[in-house]
Amino acid sequence: MWYVITALCLVVGVIGGWFAAERYIAFMQHTEHDFEELFAKNPHPELYDDEGNLDRGDYMAITFDPGFDPEQWDPETDITGPDDIDY
Repeated sequence: MWYVITALCLVVGVIGGWFAAERYIAFMQHTEHDFEELFAKNPHPELYDDEGNLDRGDYMAITFDPGFDPEQWDPETDITGPDDIDY
């Protein structure tokens, strides 16, 4: 009797561990796009390719300060690099 219970627990444990490992590996390998929230809330028409599928390529986010005037912007003096930033 104990051999049957032991074998049954071993089989259930191995199968349960296998399923748990598969789920854990899938969870750890899941990568989400940086703008996935934007894609879900407000997908713009230019994000779609010719077949109508959402293109999750590389995108750049640009943030302008309030009161930014493009007429007064000078690329010679207004562009800062990583050495110019005070931490």
